[in-house]
Amino acid sequence: MNAPTAAPAHHRHRPHLSLPHVQVRAHPSALWVVPTVLGILYGGYVMFIDHNQGTPAPWAGLFGLVAAVVVGALCYLIGRTQSALMPELRAAAYGALLGCAFGFLYSVSGHSVFRSSMMGLAGGLAMYAASYYAFRTHAD
Repeated sequence: MNAPTAAPAHHRHRPHLSLPHVQVRAHPSALWVVPTVLGILYGGYVMFIDHNQGTPAPWAGLFGLVAAVVVGALCYLIGRTQSALMPELRAAAYGALLGCAFGFLYSVSGHSVFRSSMMGLAGGLAMYAASYYAFRTHAD
């Protein structure tokens, strides 16, 4: 007789490893470091664009500083309240912030209000879709 070479018909059940649910939390300093860095970068870019449009450097710097404070404050506000929002509202907040910021940058560069609004709307809708997808697929 030949010896069986195939595995037995019954399946052995391996115990599944159940890993504890790990919740990733941001470092506490990320609550203020990320909005500060984003505000500085945004304000610097506004200052750069405004100065290249012919505005004197001190006025362009003041304009950039105001833009940096506004964007930094809004980023901080969204970062503080995002855990309490539903994914749809959280995605809408990110989309609105990016859309307004992008439209404003586009208008500072000398384009018309309508074109700046349409570019901001397109950027905001794209950010809404991307962040909604990310929040839904990575839900806790």
